[in-house]
Amino acid sequence: MQLSEEDWDRQMDFNLKSVFLTCKSVLPHMEAQGSGAIVNTSSTSGTRWTGAAQVANAASKAAVIQFGKVTAVEYAAKGVRVNTVVPGQLHTPMVEARLAGQRAGGDVDALLAQRLARIPMGWMGDGRDTANAALFHASDEARFITGTEIVVDGGMSVRCD
Repeated sequence: MQLSEEDWDRQMDFNLKSVFLTCKSVLPHMEAQGSGAIVNTSSTSGTRWTGAAQVANAASKAAVIQFGKVTAVEYAAKGVRVNTVVPGQLHTPMVEARLAGQRAGGDVDALLAQRLARIPMGWMGDGRDTANAALFHASDEARFITGTEIVVDGGMSVRCD
């Protein structure tokens, strides 16, 4: 494994510790008012292989999902719901700014084609799709939903290949 301990720690801090610290900060206020909705963001990398060896990212994103489940059970009777949005391979600015250089020699179109080939719906969503799932989880329409995830990936994670 080529990953340094420092890179592992950085990924855990960015993806997981940030969720922990945010929840630690807001949960006392939500508990005091007897209501609240927390929506964490993970990734399909935390649920399955998504085409790139990224062990620290995958482990931290899986931990975000489990963190949400445990926290949801702990705070459900206090009126606080905790859910997670799990985006897949969307077309976001990060694809062009960073991922294309890391995975496709800077060829954005090649990376987009690789990612699109994994999506059964045949098109790639974007940040609006993640935002809409988060808005639903935060809304009163989700009042009886806690400890679960919405996967936003065009069907990618249900494929067997």
